[in-house]
Amino acid sequence: MDEQSDKQARAEGEPISGKAPGRPWPHLVNLLVLTLVAFALFAPGISSLPLTDRDEALYVQASHQMLETGDWVDIRFQDEPRYKKPAGIYWIQAAAAELSGYGKDAPLWIYRLPSLAGAVLMVLFTYGIGATLGTARAGLIAGLLAASTMLIGFEARIAKTDAMLCATVLAAEFALARAYVDPARARSLPRNALFWTAMGVGILIKGPITPLIAGLTLVVVSARERSAALWRSLSPLKGIAFMLLLVLPWLIAIGWISGGAFFSKAVGQDMLGKVASGQESHGAPPGMHLLVALGTFWPLSVLAPLAIVQVWKARREPAIFFLIAWVVPGWLIFEAVATKLPNYVLPFMPALAVLVALSLDSGALGAARRGWRISVAFIAVGAVLVGFGLNIAFLIYQGHASWQGLVGAVIVAGLGVAASRFLASGRLRSGLAATVAAAGGLMLLGYAILLPAARQLWLSDDLAEAVASVRRCDAPAVSVVGYGEPSTVFRLGTGTLRTTAPAAAEAFRMNDCAIAIVSANNREAFVTALGEADKAPEPVATVSGRNLNGMKLRTMLLFVKP
Repeated sequence: MDEQSDKQARAEGEPISGKAPGRPWPHLVNLLVLTLVAFALFAPGISSLPLTDRDEALYVQASHQMLETGDWVDIRFQDEPRYKKPAGIYWIQAAAAELSGYGKDAPLWIYRLPSLAGAVLMVLFTYGIGATLGTARAGLIAGLLAASTMLIGFEARIAKTDAMLCATVLAAEFALARAYVDPARARSLPRNALFWTAMGVGILIKGPITPLIAGLTLVVVSARERSAALWRSLSPLKGIAFMLLLVLPWLIAIGWISGGAFFSKAVGQDMLGKVASGQESHGAPPGMHLLVALGTFWPLSVLAPLAIVQVWKARREPAIFFLIAWVVPGWLIFEAVATKLPNYVLPFMPALAVLVALSLDSGALGAARRGWRISVAFIAVGAVLVGFGLNIAFLIYQGHASWQGLVGAVIVAGLGVAASRFLASGRLRSGLAATVAAAGGLMLLGYAILLPAARQLWLSDDLAEAVASVRRCDAPAVSVVGYGEPSTVFRLGTGTLRTTAPAAAEAFRMNDCAIAIVSANNREAFVTALGEADKAPEPVATVSGRNLNGMKLRTMLLFVKP
Protein backbone atom coordinates (compact mmCIF):
# COMPACT_ATOMS: atom_id res chain seq x y z
CA MET A 1 0.00 0.00 0.00
CA ASP A 2 1.51 3.38 -1.00
CA GLU A 3 1.54 6.43 1.31
CA GLN A 4 -1.54 8.05 -0.26
CA SER A 5 -3.69 4.91 -0.09
CA ASP A 6 -2.47 4.25 3.47
CA LYS A 7 -3.65 7.72 4.56
CA GLN A 8 -6.96 7.13 2.81
CA ALA A 9 -7.41 3.81 4.59
CA ARG A 10 -6.75 5.38 7.97
CA ALA A 11 -9.17 8.21 7.24
CA GLU A 12 -11.81 5.55 6.58
CA GLY A 13 -11.28 4.05 10.00
CA GLU A 14 -8.71 1.28 9.65
CA PRO A 15 -6.95 0.33 12.89
CA ILE A 16 -4.47 2.94 14.07
CA SER A 17 -2.45 0.72 16.39
CA GLY A 18 -0.36 -1.19 13.90
CA LYS A 19 3.40 -1.60 13.75
CA ALA A 20 5.40 1.59 13.66
CA PRO A 21 7.69 2.18 10.70
CA GLY A 22 11.23 1.09 11.36
CA ARG A 23 12.53 -1.16 14.12
CA PRO A 24 11.49 -0.15 17.65
CA TRP A 25 14.02 0.16 20.42
CA PRO A 26 14.14 -2.72 22.91
CA HIS A 27 11.75 -2.27 25.82
CA LEU A 28 14.51 -2.11 28.41
CA VAL A 29 16.19 0.78 26.61
CA ASN A 30 12.91 2.67 26.36
CA LEU A 31 12.18 2.08 30.04
CA LEU A 32 15.65 3.34 30.97
CA VAL A 33 15.19 6.46 28.85
CA LEU A 34 11.80 7.17 30.41
CA THR A 35 13.14 6.61 33.92
CA LEU A 36 15.94 9.11 33.35
CA VAL A 37 13.59 11.64 31.76
CA ALA A 38 11.05 11.25 34.58
CA PHE A 39 13.68 11.81 37.28
CA ALA A 40 15.08 14.79 35.37
CA LEU A 41 11.60 16.34 35.21
CA PHE A 42 10.32 15.45 38.69
CA ALA A 43 13.32 15.63 41.03
CA PRO A 44 14.26 19.34 40.79
CA GLY A 45 12.72 21.24 43.69
CA ILE A 46 11.78 18.21 45.75
CA SER A 47 14.14 19.26 48.55
CA SER A 48 13.93 23.04 48.16
CA LEU A 49 10.15 23.51 47.78
CA PRO A 50 8.75 24.35 51.24
CA LEU A 51 5.99 22.36 52.88
CA THR A 52 2.59 23.15 51.36
CA ASP A 53 -0.75 23.41 53.16
CA ARG A 54 -3.03 21.84 53.90
CA ASP A 55 -3.08 18.29 52.57
CA GLU A 56 0.66 17.73 52.32
CA ALA A 57 1.30 19.09 55.80
CA LEU A 58 -1.40 16.84 57.27
CA TYR A 59 0.01 13.72 55.59
CA VAL A 60 3.63 14.46 56.48
CA GLN A 61 2.91 15.27 60.11
CA ALA A 62 0.73 12.18 60.56
CA SER A 63 3.49 10.00 59.07
CA HIS A 64 6.03 11.76 61.29
CA GLN A 65 3.90 10.98 64.34
CA MET A 66 3.85 7.29 63.40
CA LEU A 67 7.61 7.35 63.81
CA GLU A 68 7.44 9.35 67.04
CA THR A 69 4.86 7.12 68.71
CA GLY A 70 5.55 3.77 67.07
CA ASP A 71 1.81 3.41 66.40
CA TRP A 72 1.38 2.39 62.75
CA VAL A 73 -2.33 1.60 62.99
CA ASP A 74 -4.13 4.58 64.53
CA ILE A 75 -3.44 7.58 62.24
CA ARG A 76 -3.33 10.92 64.05
CA PHE A 77 -2.51 14.57 63.47
CA GLN A 78 -1.50 15.68 66.95
CA ASP A 79 -4.38 14.27 69.04
CA GLU A 80 -6.91 14.38 66.20
CA PRO A 81 -7.70 11.06 64.43
CA ARG A 82 -6.99 11.08 60.69
CA TYR A 83 -9.79 8.79 59.57
CA LYS A 84 -10.51 10.27 56.14
CA LYS A 85 -8.12 7.92 54.32
CA PRO A 86 -6.60 4.48 55.00
CA ALA A 87 -3.07 4.07 56.34
CA GLY A 88 -1.27 3.07 53.12
CA ILE A 89 0.41 6.33 52.20
CA TYR A 90 1.37 7.03 55.82
CA TRP A 91 3.05 3.62 56.00
CA ILE A 92 4.96 4.22 52.79
CA GLN A 93 6.11 7.70 53.87
CA ALA A 94 7.10 6.51 57.34
CA ALA A 95 8.91 3.52 55.83
CA ALA A 96 10.83 5.86 53.53
CA ALA A 97 11.92 7.86 56.59
CA GLU A 98 13.00 4.71 58.43
CA LEU A 99 14.87 3.26 55.46
CA SER A 100 16.63 6.58 54.87
CA GLY A 101 18.27 6.28 58.30
CA TYR A 102 16.80 9.57 59.49
CA GLY A 103 13.81 8.04 61.26
CA LYS A 104 11.63 10.63 62.99
CA ASP A 105 14.21 13.31 62.17
CA ALA A 106 13.74 12.82 58.42
CA PRO A 107 13.64 16.06 56.41
CA LEU A 108 10.63 16.92 54.29
CA TRP A 109 12.08 15.65 51.01
CA ILE A 110 12.27 12.11 52.37
CA TYR A 111 8.49 12.08 52.86
CA ARG A 112 8.13 13.19 49.23
CA LEU A 113 10.10 10.26 47.80
CA PRO A 114 7.04 7.96 47.60
CA SER A 115 5.28 10.54 45.42
CA LEU A 116 8.35 10.80 43.22
CA ALA A 117 8.47 7.00 42.92
CA GLY A 118 4.73 6.85 42.20
CA ALA A 119 5.05 9.42 39.41
CA VAL A 120 7.96 7.54 37.82
CA LEU A 121 5.97 4.30 38.00
CA MET A 122 3.05 6.06 36.31
CA VAL A 123 5.31 6.98 33.40
CA LEU A 124 6.68 3.44 33.10
CA PHE A 125 3.25 1.80 33.24
CA THR A 126 2.02 4.31 30.65
CA TYR A 127 4.79 3.03 28.40
CA GLY A 128 3.76 -0.55 29.11
CA ILE A 129 0.13 0.11 28.22
CA GLY A 130 1.08 2.00 25.06
CA ALA A 131 3.43 -0.78 23.97
CA THR A 132 0.80 -3.41 24.77
CA LEU A 133 -1.98 -1.73 22.80
CA GLY A 134 0.31 -0.49 20.03
CA THR A 135 4.07 -0.55 19.56
CA ALA A 136 7.17 0.17 21.59
CA ARG A 137 7.44 3.50 19.76
CA ALA A 138 3.88 4.37 20.74
CA GLY A 139 4.67 3.44 24.33
CA LEU A 140 7.72 5.70 24.33
CA ILE A 141 5.73 8.63 22.98
CA ALA A 142 2.98 8.02 25.55
CA GLY A 143 5.48 7.87 28.39
CA LEU A 144 7.13 11.11 27.33
CA LEU A 145 3.79 12.89 27.03
CA ALA A 146 2.68 11.64 30.44
CA ALA A 147 5.96 12.66 32.09
CA SER A 148 5.74 16.19 30.72
CA THR A 149 2.19 16.85 31.94
CA MET A 150 1.98 19.68 34.47
CA LEU A 151 -0.29 17.91 36.95
CA ILE A 152 1.94 14.87 37.36
CA GLY A 153 4.90 17.22 37.77
CA PHE A 154 3.13 18.80 40.74
CA GLU A 155 1.99 15.56 42.34
CA ALA A 156 5.51 14.08 42.03
CA ARG A 157 6.81 16.76 44.40
CA ILE A 158 4.04 16.75 47.02
CA ALA A 159 3.88 14.21 49.85
CA LYS A 160 0.30 13.01 49.59
CA THR A 161 -1.66 10.14 48.08
CA ASP A 162 -2.25 10.96 44.43
CA ALA A 163 0.96 9.98 42.64
CA MET A 164 1.20 6.62 44.39
CA LEU A 165 -2.54 6.03 44.04
CA CYS A 166 -2.31 6.64 40.28
CA ALA A 167 0.61 4.22 40.09
CA THR A 168 -1.72 1.52 41.46
CA VAL A 169 -4.40 2.47 38.92
CA LEU A 170 -1.86 2.27 36.09
CA ALA A 171 -0.54 -1.07 37.36
CA ALA A 172 -4.07 -2.49 37.35
CA GLU A 173 -4.83 -1.07 33.89
CA PHE A 174 -1.54 -2.43 32.55
CA ALA A 175 -2.36 -5.92 33.83
CA LEU A 176 -5.87 -5.58 32.44
CA ALA A 177 -4.52 -4.48 29.04
CA ARG A 178 -2.18 -7.48 28.95
CA ALA A 179 -5.11 -9.79 29.59
CA TYR A 180 -7.24 -7.90 27.06
CA VAL A 181 -4.83 -8.39 24.14
CA ASP A 182 -4.37 -12.10 24.87
CA PRO A 183 -6.70 -13.87 22.41
CA ALA A 184 -6.61 -17.06 24.48
CA ARG A 185 -7.50 -15.18 27.68
CA ALA A 186 -5.13 -17.47 29.53
CA ARG A 187 -4.48 -17.04 33.24
CA SER A 188 -1.06 -15.59 34.04
CA LEU A 189 0.23 -15.65 37.60
CA PRO A 190 2.60 -12.63 37.32
CA ARG A 191 0.00 -10.53 35.49
CA ASN A 192 -2.84 -11.40 37.84
CA ALA A 193 -0.64 -10.97 40.91
CA LEU A 194 0.13 -7.45 39.69
CA PHE A 195 -3.55 -6.70 39.13
CA TRP A 196 -4.77 -7.84 42.54
CA THR A 197 -1.79 -6.40 44.38
CA ALA A 198 -2.50 -3.05 42.74
CA MET A 199 -6.14 -3.30 43.79
CA GLY A 200 -5.22 -4.10 47.39
CA VAL A 201 -2.53 -1.43 47.71
CA GLY A 202 -4.86 1.07 46.04
CA ILE A 203 -7.53 0.38 48.65
CA LEU A 204 -4.99 0.87 51.44
CA ILE A 205 -3.96 4.20 49.94
CA LYS A 206 -7.30 5.77 49.03
CA GLY A 207 -10.15 3.36 49.46
CA PRO A 208 -12.25 2.38 46.44
CA ILE A 209 -10.68 4.58 43.73
CA THR A 210 -8.40 1.97 42.12
CA PRO A 211 -11.05 -0.80 42.12
CA LEU A 212 -13.61 1.70 40.81
CA ILE A 213 -11.58 2.81 37.80
CA ALA A 214 -10.18 -0.61 36.89
CA GLY A 215 -13.53 -2.26 37.61
CA LEU A 216 -15.39 0.11 35.31
CA THR A 217 -12.89 -0.62 32.53
CA LEU A 218 -13.43 -4.34 33.04
CA VAL A 219 -17.22 -4.03 33.12
CA VAL A 220 -17.44 -1.90 29.96
CA VAL A 221 -15.07 -4.15 28.00
CA SER A 222 -16.89 -7.30 29.15
CA ALA A 223 -20.26 -5.76 28.25
CA ARG A 224 -19.05 -5.01 24.74
CA GLU A 225 -17.65 -8.51 24.34
CA ARG A 226 -20.77 -10.03 25.92
CA SER A 227 -18.45 -12.38 27.72
CA ALA A 228 -16.91 -12.88 31.16
CA ALA A 229 -13.74 -14.35 29.65
CA LEU A 230 -11.63 -11.31 30.55
CA TRP A 231 -12.87 -11.46 34.14
CA ARG A 232 -12.19 -15.19 34.40
CA SER A 233 -8.66 -14.74 33.03
CA LEU A 234 -7.86 -12.65 36.12
CA SER A 235 -8.39 -15.61 38.49
CA PRO A 236 -11.01 -13.65 40.46
CA LEU A 237 -11.56 -16.03 43.38
CA LYS A 238 -7.89 -16.35 44.21
CA GLY A 239 -7.33 -12.69 43.41
CA ILE A 240 -10.08 -11.37 45.66
CA ALA A 241 -8.88 -13.64 48.47
CA PHE A 242 -5.35 -12.27 48.07
CA MET A 243 -6.63 -8.68 47.94
CA LEU A 244 -8.61 -9.20 51.15
CA LEU A 245 -5.53 -10.70 52.77
CA LEU A 246 -3.76 -7.42 52.06
CA VAL A 247 -6.44 -5.05 53.31
CA LEU A 248 -8.46 -6.82 56.00
CA PRO A 249 -5.84 -6.95 58.80
CA TRP A 250 -5.55 -3.18 58.99
CA LEU A 251 -9.28 -2.61 58.42
CA ILE A 252 -10.10 -4.95 61.30
CA ALA A 253 -7.46 -3.36 63.53
CA ILE A 254 -8.52 0.24 62.87
CA GLY A 255 -12.17 -0.68 63.18
CA TRP A 256 -11.49 -2.18 66.61
CA ILE A 257 -9.24 0.65 67.82
CA SER A 258 -11.51 3.45 66.57
CA GLY A 259 -14.71 1.80 67.70
CA GLY A 260 -16.00 1.97 64.14
CA ALA A 261 -15.27 5.71 63.87
CA PHE A 262 -12.89 5.15 60.93
CA PHE A 263 -15.66 3.70 58.75
CA SER A 264 -18.22 6.35 59.69
CA LYS A 265 -15.77 9.16 58.92
CA ALA A 266 -13.97 7.69 55.90
CA VAL A 267 -17.12 6.42 54.21
CA GLY A 268 -19.99 8.38 55.69
CA GLN A 269 -18.42 11.82 56.02
CA ASP A 270 -15.50 11.96 53.60
CA MET A 271 -16.45 9.78 50.61
CA LEU A 272 -20.24 10.16 50.60
CA GLY A 273 -19.95 13.77 51.70
CA LYS A 274 -17.86 14.59 48.62
CA VAL A 275 -20.44 12.95 46.41
CA ALA A 276 -23.34 14.91 47.88
CA SER A 277 -21.79 18.34 48.42
CA GLY A 278 -18.67 20.33 47.63
CA GLN A 279 -16.42 19.86 50.66
CA GLU A 280 -13.86 22.45 51.80
CA SER A 281 -15.02 25.00 49.19
CA HIS A 282 -14.21 22.63 46.32
CA GLY A 283 -17.68 22.27 44.86
CA ALA A 284 -18.09 22.80 41.12
CA PRO A 285 -20.63 21.97 38.39
CA PRO A 286 -20.27 19.07 35.93
CA GLY A 287 -17.77 19.81 33.17
CA MET A 288 -15.30 21.58 35.45
CA HIS A 289 -12.83 18.70 35.38
CA LEU A 290 -12.75 18.86 31.60
CA LEU A 291 -12.19 22.61 31.64
CA VAL A 292 -9.46 22.52 34.28
CA ALA A 293 -7.71 19.60 32.54
CA LEU A 294 -7.02 21.86 29.56
CA GLY A 295 -4.50 23.59 31.80
CA THR A 296 -3.36 20.87 34.20
CA PHE A 297 -2.83 18.31 31.41
CA TRP A 298 -0.74 20.74 29.31
CA PRO A 299 1.05 20.03 26.97
CA LEU A 300 -0.85 16.78 26.44
CA SER A 301 -4.12 18.72 26.40
CA VAL A 302 -2.94 20.53 23.26
CA LEU A 303 -2.94 17.29 21.25
CA ALA A 304 -5.62 15.21 22.97
CA PRO A 305 -8.76 16.93 21.55
CA LEU A 306 -7.50 16.65 17.97
CA ALA A 307 -6.52 13.02 18.53
CA ILE A 308 -10.00 12.22 19.86
CA VAL A 309 -11.57 13.74 16.76
CA GLN A 310 -9.21 11.94 14.41
CA VAL A 311 -9.71 8.46 15.93
CA TRP A 312 -13.48 8.71 16.30
CA LYS A 313 -13.99 6.49 13.26
CA ALA A 314 -11.68 3.91 14.84
CA ARG A 315 -13.49 3.90 18.18
CA ARG A 316 -14.53 0.27 17.76
CA GLU A 317 -10.97 -0.88 17.26
CA PRO A 318 -9.98 -2.94 20.34
CA ALA A 319 -7.07 -0.72 21.44
CA ILE A 320 -9.11 2.48 21.18
CA PHE A 321 -12.14 0.94 22.84
CA PHE A 322 -10.03 -0.17 25.80
CA LEU A 323 -8.92 3.44 26.33
CA ILE A 324 -12.51 4.65 26.02
CA ALA A 325 -13.61 2.07 28.60
CA TRP A 326 -10.85 3.34 30.89
CA VAL A 327 -11.59 7.06 30.61
CA VAL A 328 -15.24 7.73 29.85
CA PRO A 329 -17.23 5.98 32.62
CA GLY A 330 -14.85 7.03 35.39
CA TRP A 331 -14.57 10.62 34.15
CA LEU A 332 -18.36 10.93 34.01
CA ILE A 333 -18.64 9.74 37.60
CA PHE A 334 -16.08 12.27 38.81
CA GLU A 335 -17.87 15.03 36.90
CA ALA A 336 -21.09 14.05 38.70
CA VAL A 337 -19.43 14.15 42.14
CA ALA A 338 -20.03 17.54 43.79
CA THR A 339 -16.52 17.95 45.20
CA LYS A 340 -13.92 18.54 42.50
CA LEU A 341 -10.15 18.83 42.67
CA PRO A 342 -7.78 18.73 39.67
CA ASN A 343 -6.03 15.59 40.92
CA TYR A 344 -9.24 13.54 40.83
CA VAL A 345 -8.94 12.94 37.07
CA LEU A 346 -5.17 12.35 37.04
CA PRO A 347 -5.65 8.54 36.66
CA PHE A 348 -7.20 9.17 33.22
CA MET A 349 -4.36 11.32 31.90
CA PRO A 350 -2.15 8.35 30.86
CA ALA A 351 -5.01 6.91 28.79
CA LEU A 352 -5.15 10.17 26.84
CA ALA A 353 -1.35 10.06 26.46
CA VAL A 354 -1.61 6.55 24.99
CA LEU A 355 -4.42 7.66 22.67
CA VAL A 356 -2.33 10.55 21.34
CA ALA A 357 0.72 8.29 21.04
CA LEU A 358 -1.16 5.66 19.05
CA SER A 359 -2.44 8.37 16.75
CA LEU A 360 1.00 9.90 16.23
CA ASP A 361 2.66 6.54 15.79
CA SER A 362 0.20 5.41 13.13
CA GLY A 363 -0.01 8.68 11.23
CA ALA A 364 -3.66 9.27 12.14
CA LEU A 365 -2.47 12.49 13.77
CA GLY A 366 0.23 14.72 12.35
CA ALA A 367 1.17 17.74 10.29
CA ALA A 368 -1.08 16.72 7.40
CA ARG A 369 -4.20 16.84 9.56
CA ARG A 370 -6.58 19.79 9.69
CA GLY A 371 -6.18 21.83 12.85
CA TRP A 372 -2.72 20.46 13.62
CA ARG A 373 -0.86 23.76 13.28
CA ILE A 374 -3.37 25.59 15.46
CA SER A 375 -3.23 22.90 18.14
CA VAL A 376 0.55 22.70 18.40
CA ALA A 377 0.77 26.50 18.49
CA PHE A 378 -0.67 26.30 22.01
CA ILE A 379 2.52 24.61 23.19
CA ALA A 380 4.32 27.88 22.54
CA VAL A 381 1.41 29.88 23.96
CA GLY A 382 1.36 27.83 27.16
CA ALA A 383 5.12 28.03 27.64
CA VAL A 384 5.13 31.82 27.23
CA LEU A 385 2.07 32.48 29.41
CA VAL A 386 3.06 30.22 32.28
CA GLY A 387 6.77 31.08 32.21
CA PHE A 388 6.26 34.83 32.31
CA GLY A 389 3.10 34.51 34.42
CA LEU A 390 5.10 32.89 37.20
CA ASN A 391 7.56 35.77 37.06
CA ILE A 392 4.77 38.35 37.23
CA ALA A 393 3.30 36.60 40.28
CA PHE A 394 6.76 36.55 41.89
CA LEU A 395 7.14 40.28 41.26
CA ILE A 396 3.70 41.04 42.75
CA TYR A 397 4.24 39.09 45.97
CA GLN A 398 7.96 39.61 46.48
CA GLY A 399 8.18 43.20 45.29
CA HIS A 400 11.12 42.55 43.00
CA ALA A 401 11.95 40.49 39.95
CA SER A 402 14.09 37.35 39.84
CA TRP A 403 16.77 37.48 37.18
CA GLN A 404 17.08 33.68 37.29
CA GLY A 405 13.32 33.44 36.80
CA LEU A 406 13.33 35.84 33.86
CA VAL A 407 16.18 34.00 32.16
CA GLY A 408 14.35 30.74 32.75
CA ALA A 409 11.14 32.15 31.27
CA VAL A 410 12.98 33.26 28.13
CA ILE A 411 14.53 29.80 27.73
CA VAL A 412 11.20 28.06 28.32
CA ALA A 413 9.48 30.36 25.83
CA GLY A 414 12.15 29.57 23.24
CA LEU A 415 11.74 25.85 23.79
CA GLY A 416 7.96 26.18 23.48
CA VAL A 417 8.24 28.10 20.22
CA ALA A 418 10.74 25.56 18.90
CA ALA A 419 8.43 22.69 19.86
CA SER A 420 5.51 24.29 18.03
CA ARG A 421 7.54 24.94 14.91
CA PHE A 422 9.05 21.45 14.82
CA LEU A 423 5.67 19.79 15.25
CA ALA A 424 3.96 22.10 12.76
CA SER A 425 6.53 21.14 10.11
CA GLY A 426 6.11 17.41 10.80
CA ARG A 427 9.40 16.89 12.67
CA LEU A 428 7.86 14.69 15.35
CA ARG A 429 11.02 13.53 17.13
CA SER A 430 12.47 17.02 17.48
CA GLY A 431 9.06 18.43 18.37
CA LEU A 432 8.49 15.93 21.17
CA ALA A 433 11.98 16.49 22.55
CA ALA A 434 11.45 20.25 22.61
CA THR A 435 8.00 19.79 24.17
CA VAL A 436 9.40 17.67 26.98
CA ALA A 437 12.22 20.16 27.47
CA ALA A 438 9.77 23.08 27.64
CA ALA A 439 7.62 21.25 30.21
CA GLY A 440 10.70 20.33 32.22
CA GLY A 441 11.87 23.93 32.06
CA LEU A 442 8.55 25.14 33.47
CA MET A 443 8.75 22.63 36.33
CA LEU A 444 12.32 23.71 37.08
CA LEU A 445 11.35 27.37 36.90
CA GLY A 446 8.38 26.99 39.21
CA TYR A 447 9.45 24.38 41.77
CA ALA A 448 13.22 24.89 41.96
CA ILE A 449 13.69 28.60 41.24
CA LEU A 450 10.70 30.87 41.85
CA LEU A 451 8.57 29.17 44.51
CA PRO A 452 11.45 28.42 46.92
CA ALA A 453 12.69 32.01 46.48
CA ALA A 454 9.24 33.52 47.13
CA ARG A 455 9.83 33.85 50.86
CA GLN A 456 6.65 35.88 51.36
CA LEU A 457 4.63 32.75 50.59
CA TRP A 458 6.06 30.47 53.28
CA LEU A 459 5.04 31.95 56.62
CA SER A 460 5.42 28.68 58.54
CA ASP A 461 9.07 28.36 57.48
CA ASP A 462 9.76 31.95 58.50
CA LEU A 463 8.13 31.36 61.87
CA ALA A 464 10.23 28.23 62.42
CA GLU A 465 13.40 30.20 61.67
CA ALA A 466 12.30 33.00 64.01
CA VAL A 467 11.54 30.54 66.83
CA ALA A 468 14.96 28.90 66.39
CA SER A 469 16.62 32.29 66.72
CA VAL A 470 14.77 33.50 69.85
CA ARG A 471 14.16 30.35 71.91
CA ARG A 472 15.92 30.17 75.24
CA CYS A 473 15.66 26.44 75.85
CA ASP A 474 15.78 23.30 73.75
CA ALA A 475 12.04 22.52 73.83
CA PRO A 476 9.91 25.59 74.52
CA ALA A 477 6.13 25.28 74.79
CA VAL A 478 4.96 26.88 71.55
CA SER A 479 1.47 28.33 71.03
CA VAL A 480 0.13 29.85 67.81
CA VAL A 481 -2.84 32.22 67.68
CA GLY A 482 -4.50 33.53 64.53
CA TYR A 483 -2.71 31.20 62.11
CA GLY A 484 -3.86 27.60 62.11
CA GLU A 485 -2.15 26.03 59.09
CA PRO A 486 -0.97 22.46 59.81
CA SER A 487 2.50 23.17 58.42
CA THR A 488 3.26 24.98 61.70
CA VAL A 489 3.03 21.65 63.55
CA PHE A 490 5.61 19.91 61.36
CA ARG A 491 7.88 22.96 61.40
CA LEU A 492 7.55 23.83 65.11
CA GLY A 493 6.96 20.40 66.66
CA THR A 494 4.14 17.97 67.35
CA GLY A 495 3.39 19.66 70.68
CA THR A 496 2.66 23.01 69.05
CA LEU A 497 -0.63 24.39 70.36
CA ARG A 498 -2.81 26.03 67.69
CA THR A 499 -5.35 27.79 69.80
CA THR A 500 -7.12 30.95 70.97
CA ALA A 501 -5.57 33.95 72.69
CA PRO A 502 -6.82 32.97 76.20
CA ALA A 503 -5.53 29.39 75.85
CA ALA A 504 -2.18 30.62 74.55
CA ALA A 505 -1.92 33.03 77.47
CA GLU A 506 -2.62 30.20 79.89
CA ALA A 507 0.09 28.03 78.31
CA PHE A 508 2.48 30.99 78.38
CA ARG A 509 1.87 31.51 82.11
CA MET A 510 2.06 27.85 83.10
CA ASN A 511 5.37 27.00 81.38
CA ASP A 512 8.77 28.21 82.51
CA CYS A 513 10.03 28.23 78.90
CA ALA A 514 7.41 29.26 76.36
CA ILE A 515 6.93 31.04 73.06
CA ALA A 516 3.62 32.52 71.98
CA ILE A 517 3.19 33.36 68.29
CA VAL A 518 0.27 35.76 68.08
CA SER A 519 -1.20 37.49 65.04
CA ALA A 520 -1.19 41.28 65.30
CA ASN A 521 -4.97 41.50 65.46
CA ASN A 522 -4.99 39.08 68.44
CA ARG A 523 -2.31 40.90 70.43
CA GLU A 524 -4.69 42.82 72.68
CA ALA A 525 -6.70 39.72 73.51
CA PHE A 526 -3.52 37.79 74.33
CA VAL A 527 -2.14 40.52 76.59
CA THR A 528 -5.49 40.95 78.33
CA ALA A 529 -5.74 37.21 78.94
CA LEU A 530 -2.28 37.26 80.51
CA GLY A 531 -3.69 39.61 83.15
CA GLU A 532 -0.55 41.71 83.01
CA ALA A 533 -1.80 44.81 81.25
CA ASP A 534 0.34 47.06 83.46
CA LYS A 535 3.50 45.21 82.48
CA ALA A 536 2.47 43.82 79.12
CA PRO A 537 5.27 41.81 77.49
CA GLU A 538 6.71 43.13 74.28
CA PRO A 539 7.22 40.90 71.25
CA VAL A 540 10.85 40.00 70.65
CA ALA A 541 10.35 39.44 66.91
CA THR A 542 7.84 40.21 64.18
CA VAL A 543 7.29 38.02 61.13
CA SER A 544 5.10 39.02 58.19
CA GLY A 545 4.15 36.86 55.28
CA ARG A 546 1.57 34.77 53.50
CA ASN A 547 0.72 31.13 53.17
CA LEU A 548 0.36 29.59 49.72
CA ASN A 549 -3.02 28.30 50.87
CA GLY A 550 -5.24 31.39 50.83
CA MET A 551 -2.47 34.00 50.30
CA LYS A 552 -3.70 36.10 53.25
CA LEU A 553 -1.09 38.56 54.52
CA ARG A 554 -0.45 38.12 58.25
CA THR A 555 1.80 39.81 60.78
CA MET A 556 2.83 37.48 63.60
CA LEU A 557 4.35 38.63 66.92
CA LEU A 558 6.65 36.39 68.95
CA PHE A 559 6.51 36.60 72.76
CA VAL A 560 9.19 34.70 74.67
CA LYS A 561 9.37 33.52 78.29
CA PRO A 562 11.55 33.84 80.26
